[in-house]
Amino acid sequence: MSARRLSSGLAVGVLLAALAGCAEDQAGPADEPGTSEAAVPVELRVVLATSREPAPDSLVLQQFRDLDCAAPPPAAAPEDPLAACDAGGTKYSLEPAAAVGGIESATAEADDGAGPYVEVVLDDEAAAAFADLTAGAPGARQVALVLDGEVLAAPTVQQQVTDGRLQVVGGLTDDRAEALADRLTGRA
Repeated sequence: MSARRLSSGLAVGVLLAALAGCAEDQAGPADEPGTSEAAVPVELRVVLATSREPAPDSLVLQQFRDLDCAAPPPAAAPEDPLAACDAGGTKYSLEPAAAVGGIESATAEADDGAGPYVEVVLDDEAAAAFADLTAGAPGARQVALVLDGEVLAAPTVQQQVTDGRLQVVGGLTDDRAEALADRLTGRA
């Protein structure tokens, strides 16, 4: 069974910046005794707009004006919309989370043709939500992988993913693919 591919025009900037700025010196839940980053699940959210394109409406424009990417990410419940940044400073307006958690595995892989990528396997519940998210307009929808209020990656959907297996490709080195896989599974 082959994994479905996701790519992103933003992948290079988003992934390079997200992986370079892992915020090792910021205190947070992962720094408290008895907790780990794995306790904070990754959220899958549809991207409504980014600061790399004109804001579609005044509400998004106001979100972007109010969002300080240098400040700690704002807290938001998964059922609420979110304005968030990636480590490179790109701002995103995001829908409520379609899935929270549900990543069974994420592994860095190599492909001679496309270069390194991250293969992500979702559990049944997250796979069903992702199938709904990826239905319709392939190539026109981005889905953000959000952890602790930070956008780790926001690939563009190339086709509907119905089996819960996907690949995040584009602009990755072996080390960056491994770092993204580690962040998605709480190993980093």
